[in-house]
Amino acid sequence: MINPHLLVGETILWCGRPHDTSALRWRAAAIVLVGIAALVMRSVPLDPTLAARADTNSILLAVLVGVLIAEAIIFHTYLSNTFYGVTNQRVIIVSGFRELEMSAVMLDILNTPRLIVKCINRTVALIPPVDRSGPLPFTNPSVPPEWTGSDWYRLLALEDPRLVYDLIVESTNKLK
Repeated sequence: MINPHLLVGETILWCGRPHDTSALRWRAAAIVLVGIAALVMRSVPLDPTLAARADTNSILLAVLVGVLIAEAIIFHTYLSNTFYGVTNQRVIIVSGFRELEMSAVMLDILNTPRLIVKCINRTVALIPPVDRSGPLPFTNPSVPPEWTGSDWYRLLALEDPRLVYDLIVESTNKLK
């Protein structure tokens, strides 16, 4: 998936995909907890004054469960359609919901104060020095939505994030 996007003289140093993520587990746990709360509210006998409020709250919780399930499906779809690559010139992210699109960060940008590289848990983040942005619900978690105008990229759920981080830093230093 990365090879068709290579430039002339560019060589792949590493390529990979997101692995099983704890984020998916946390999303599943949140959905289960909210779903259980909705079921409990429907099954607990209440006096008539509280019954109408409980019905309304359980409907709202059911809608929230539906929204959480939809967001989890979209998140999983993006991750399952994501491929990462580190070359001697760029970090490449190929991802998409329906059609795969390529995003790339030139490594020479990392030599400027515009973006810095951080290794956070199982994620390698290419973020501005003051990171006020991040993935939004229902959007690609690896790249910023086009309409935000933000500049950040995240390689999520890496098996060996330290290796990828070191390759990016080493390749960036060779470009100086």
